[in-house]
Amino acid sequence: MQRLYRLDARKFIIGNIGPIGCIPYQKNINQLRDNECAELANQLALQYNSRLKDLLSNLNRSLPGATFVHLNVYDLLMEIIINPHKYGFTTATMACCGNTGGQYAWIVPCGPASNMCRDRDKYVFWDHYHPSEAANILISNKLL
Repeated sequence: MQRLYRLDARKFIIGNIGPIGCIPYQKNINQLRDNECAELANQLALQYNSRLKDLLSNLNRSLPGATFVHLNVYDLLMEIIINPHKYGFTTATMACCGNTGGQYAWIVPCGPASNMCRDRDKYVFWDHYHPSEAANILISNKLL
């Protein structure tokens, strides 16, 4: 960010890390129920997010004319994961792409040969790691 600042960038919007302990990959490898998340992964994300917020505060103080805005993606995505139906989703535990079923279906990454869900807008997660387009649009609209 300091390099961008030296190149005359002055306005930055930085989103924190979402609840990575709740992504389908973590649920699968930790054999968690739908309403459970991997606590260690979420604790690490929260630690990172806290340090990021401190860093942005320090940058706001130390770089004259710069504005660093912190977006709390973690809390919003967690709210969507906990209450998917409130936001028009049918599932927050399964991925749309690569969800072929079976115990190890999540190992194979989403790709051209992958099975995909029919109603993509109803899934919080596109693949086993990333929010879907519908979830990203919702997050963007809520945060900006």
